[in-house]
Amino acid sequence: MEKKDLEKMPISKLRDEALKHKDQISGTIHEMEKDQLIKVLMDVLGIKEEEAAATAKAKKKKVLQAKGSLKQEMRARQKDKGEALKEKDKDKVKRLRRKIKYLKRKIKRATKAA
Repeated sequence: MEKKDLEKMPISKLRDEALKHKDQISGTIHEMEKDQLIKVLMDVLGIKEEEAAATAKAKKKKVLQAKGSLKQEMRARQKDKGEALKEKDKDKVKRLRRKIKYLKRKIKRATKAA
């Protein structure tokens, strides 16, 4: 489990997780707020903040590189689509439009993953 997973959890699940380790946690679990629970669980589970930040940076860099190449490919397909429109090739336009739509979705997914 990572910090990112803890942040995505609702507070009720965080409390349940904290109750599993209640002997290692000082204070009342039910009075803690979400950010306090996350800090406590990170300490108990041995998750280090620096590691979480380092892996997030590496993942983001990788996604940005992938995003750039996807955008270049999309732009090339858009140029091809323009040429196909001039040639009045309906089948080619249809295929390119679908491919562009697919690439746009892939770019959005890559950005959300970061």
